Amino acid sequence: MKCVGCPKCKGHLEQVIYRQIEIDRCRDCAGIWFDSLEAERLKQIEGSESVDVGRPKQCDRSPKTASCPRCRKQMLRMLDIDKHAIWYEKCSRCQGMWLDAGQFTRYKQNFSKKGVIDRAKQVIHRRG
Repeated sequence: MKCVGCPKCKGHLEQVIYRQIEIDRCRDCAGIWFDSLEAERLKQIEGSESVDVGRPKQCDRSPKTASCPRCRKQMLRMLDIDKHAIWYEKCSRCQGMWLDAGQFTRYKQNFSKKGVIDRAKQVIHRRG
């Protein structure tokens, strides 16, 4: 099923293929739509953060309605504390995930070996 448009800004979603994994990225806000498990697969590929071309913005964390670009069901706004406080939208029907510009890079970094070590150092430093 083809994506209908950006759930955030209503811009056009273009298909981007990176090492045989197809994602949909908004031409306007640079947010990325991942079908079920695509983000998990893509984060394991070296250099895949290059698909995240947008600059991170200060997220408005207030709840807003966003419809799934695949099935049009209203998505849930979620905070993944395990992934270092990354906000995202998730569709409960098709299990797709929307990450705002800059969030995939952060998502991927937090699961790299260096990311885990850096995060542990931050926690230790705060407890100092």
